[in-house]
Amino acid sequence: MSENSVSARIVGRLGKAASYLFLMIVAISAFEVLMRYAAGQPTVWVHEVSIMLAATCFVIGGPYVHRSRRHITISYLFEKMSAPLQRWARLLSSLLTLIFLVFLTYATSLQGWQAVQHGEMTGTALNWPIPAYLKSLFALCAVVMTVQTAVHVIEDAQRIRNRDT
Repeated sequence: MSENSVSARIVGRLGKAASYLFLMIVAISAFEVLMRYAAGQPTVWVHEVSIMLAATCFVIGGPYVHRSRRHITISYLFEKMSAPLQRWARLLSSLLTLIFLVFLTYATSLQGWQAVQHGEMTGTALNWPIPAYLKSLFALCAVVMTVQTAVHVIEDAQRIRNRDT
């Protein structure tokens, strides 16, 4: 997927914006420590918000890394292959990833829809709708990754046809 495409730029901006959520986690955790030990009044919301923010980062991180195929790979065997075989291996990998993501998108969409429909909440003292939010976000990111992978399949097939590396 081209780094200059509109969708890649949008995903890139969202990923970079989401990275600042980790800074927010540090800030509210520091606030919790101050409130607990300096003021003697611990908060009840910091833990839930921290987990929600971290989960948001991790879920958005999937499409962010997948857009440019910079995810973690073990490439020892791949690097030992000839260039034509590498192109075929990349296509096979993209096809298998696409199949997986189609099923993941289906499953997460069902779960996200049910969570929103039933107003799924945390069940804690605050009882926030964090599960409905995260399940919906996960489904949305699965859709984005499925589209990204479909583009990767097309690009990989074109590389085989054109014998580009």
